[in-house]
Amino acid sequence: MNRHLTILIGALALLGGPDATAMTVDPAPLEVLWAEADAVVHGTVVATEAVAAPTSPRVHTQVTVVIWQVAKASRADAIGRTLSLTLPGGTLGRLRTVSPGVPRLTPGDELVLLLDRTPRGWLPIGYRLGALFVGDDGALRQAAPGGRPSPTPLLDAAWLSSALGVTR
Repeated sequence: MNRHLTILIGALALLGGPDATAMTVDPAPLEVLWAEADAVVHGTVVATEAVAAPTSPRVHTQVTVVIWQVAKASRADAIGRTLSLTLPGGTLGRLRTVSPGVPRLTPGDELVLLLDRTPRGWLPIGYRLGALFVGDDGALRQAAPGGRPSPTPLLDAAWLSSALGVTR
């Protein structure tokens, strides 16, 4: 009897629950992300290295970026000529960590980074939202699923020219 009562209560709970719905959240406009960023820099990735996390079986990727231009930063931030980022995810031997939403940066990538100062150092705001790939045409592209640049430009080269003074 108890078993039947438990099943009946469970079935009624499922029937009386709210409908399951999905929701999509659009990313904040670039102007909002720029305003929220502690620093904005333009540079090129010169090195990446996968490293094991010291306290877990996860892999992180250390990224070194040579900074061409600091477009926004307070004096206290003192961003130098190079910037080191530690991003979740990467492959080290047979160990691989996948972190959805994190851009996969490789040497040679030209970027505009909208950075947040965290206790762990500088990180792109929202990972993929704050890492904008600069294409050969000067257009800015966010990371697509998989972490590499989207084929669809987010902003054209005119924005890069007006915001950072970079011309192609």
